[in-house]
Amino acid sequence: MFKYLSYVSHQSHSLTDAALEKILSRARLKNEAEGITGMLICYEGLFIQFLEGEEEKINELFDKITSDQRHNQILILDDGYSETRKFGDWSMAFEKLDHKKAEKIIGFKEFNKKDLFAEAKDEDHPALQLLQSFVNDL
Repeated sequence: MFKYLSYVSHQSHSLTDAALEKILSRARLKNEAEGITGMLICYEGLFIQFLEGEEEKINELFDKITSDQRHNQILILDDGYSETRKFGDWSMAFEKLDHKKAEKIIGFKEFNKKDLFAEAKDEDHPALQLLQSFVNDL
């Protein structure tokens, strides 16, 4: 049984593509060593992330994320347990989206950052739909 957790957070400051690549490289190595898989989406100053793995490892990682100064206003979108992984082949899949690409993927005409901080724990939540669109394409 695997624990999964998805959240959205504001980035505390703008990150360059080089800085994002450095973060991803480190995260992928650590996640692989810890048996954690998932996906990170960067969208207009936000992080949208889905994590899955052993419960203890996910809890430890999320504790680190919540104390990481690169994140503000962290909102848990969904968490629970699953028999299977959604991102089993990815130590950390990554996608950097702009507004037009996000709209095209999930089909919203007026997709905006405010929507991503709407009511959590709702399978119709825009951020969860966005993550699910990548699961469906794997």
